[in-house]
Amino acid sequence: MPEAPAALLELEAACAAVLRQWAGALLGSSSDAETDIRAMNDDGLVRATEALAQLCRRVEALQARCAAGIAERSRGVDDGADLARKHGFASPERLIAQTTGGRYTDAARLVAVGQATSRRASFTGEALPPRHPHVAQALDAGTLGVAAADVIRRFLDHLPPSAARDELDAAEQLLVDRAPAVGVDGLVRLIRQLEAHLDPDGVKPSEDELRARRGLSVWQDAAGMINLKGAFDPANGAPIKLAIEALVSAELHRARDAKRGFGERGDADAGAGAGAGAGAEARDTGADPLFREERTIAQLNADALSDIARLSLSSAGAPPALRSVTVVARLDVEALVSGRGHATIDGVDQPVSVATARELAESAGVAPMLMRNGCEVLDLGRAARLFSPAQKLALVERDGGCAWPACQRPPSHAQAHHIAWWGRHHGRTELSNGIMLCSFHHHRVHDDGWSIRIRDGRSWFVPPVHLDPEQRPRPGNVAPRLHLARRSATHPSADSGPPSAQPRTAAA
Repeated sequence: MPEAPAALLELEAACAAVLRQWAGALLGSSSDAETDIRAMNDDGLVRATEALAQLCRRVEALQARCAAGIAERSRGVDDGADLARKHGFASPERLIAQTTGGRYTDAARLVAVGQATSRRASFTGEALPPRHPHVAQALDAGTLGVAAADVIRRFLDHLPPSAARDELDAAEQLLVDRAPAVGVDGLVRLIRQLEAHLDPDGVKPSEDELRARRGLSVWQDAAGMINLKGAFDPANGAPIKLAIEALVSAELHRARDAKRGFGERGDADAGAGAGAGAGAEARDTGADPLFREERTIAQLNADALSDIARLSLSSAGAPPALRSVTVVARLDVEALVSGRGHATIDGVDQPVSVATARELAESAGVAPMLMRNGCEVLDLGRAARLFSPAQKLALVERDGGCAWPACQRPPSHAQAHHIAWWGRHHGRTELSNGIMLCSFHHHRVHDDGWSIRIRDGRSWFVPPVHLDPEQRPRPGNVAPRLHLARRSATHPSADSGPPSAQPRTAAA
């Protein structure tokens, strides 16, 4: 076997490292890649992956050098001296893309990185160092990939000429040193800070440009979905991002905490007086699957934005324009009584079900308008059917916020709902018939068919048969103050445990 060219010695060493790590990770004989990987131990698989990554960086560095060479030989004024045209391509990038089987943008990146890290020649023929020497050194050493090198190159190439040379050199070295640890995404974040440091006069113009590009479009598509598409400058987008992330983070923490058994919220709350019944069994079951979070992050984001809008429509501190508008859901009284039919929401083309209209009936900022024959207004339910501020305070004192087990939504993101629905079941607007629920768990109660009981000053959630054939009641949330008081009580038997009688069906 001929000796490897000097330029490929490092590549040869990287190949040998892959062979060594791959073989060392195997717990048996080798057959094919998929079988080998299944047979590797965990640490060995990680080491083999790292060795392959090092090999890829070596290959990318050589590809960038070759791309720069092809580009250099494609500058001829006639086709005979233009390497790319001689092979039938309009540009060196087209030739490289065809050769690698990749995209044009990837080929252009190889050319740009290769040119920025290659030695240059002066007008007199004198050899000059690469335009970005620290990037070139890291690329050749295999510590920097082409993607990260291109991010650093674009940043350095677009800095203003007024930037001091020593500061540019220090910035390049910093980015090269940090790239292996933070990756491409981390480099982008770091570069934003460096841009402001090296070009402070450019911060305001960039900010003004971003602000001018802000916008939000809202429309309803053919399927009935309300679509939002927007872009926000940092100042306007930061509160939106923070509010959504805070709500989603709380939901994710709730989902994590719900991995405990539903009886682990406290012995006094979960099973006192229950004997060998629901509470005692619950502590042995581990995570309660009925409260597992199944929403995607995108769905959590959407629910969070909806909660923020509901809160804005009902907040006393909202701008006057928001306090003066109401979402109106229109529903025929015949459909309300029979449960068959549909309702409409003003400003939204897509009809909604009667069940959804019932849920909306007591949402903050939503007014249910009952109609007869589609025209005669029978009731525009607001204050008369809604819980009073004093009643809501009492419910919050009992439930703390959303009463759904393990939900961490605060009172500001929960509404007071009737357990027995105000219209259909003639449920009273009183504390024994009230429950605090966030919008998402209000939907869960209705869609899944949960029942709710209030007993001894706390809520109990009873699942439908299809979710739990035994219909074991789950204890709802209580306000932290009451929870601590119950745990420290001398006689915990005051909480008589989960109700066994048939519970009332929860409605809107």
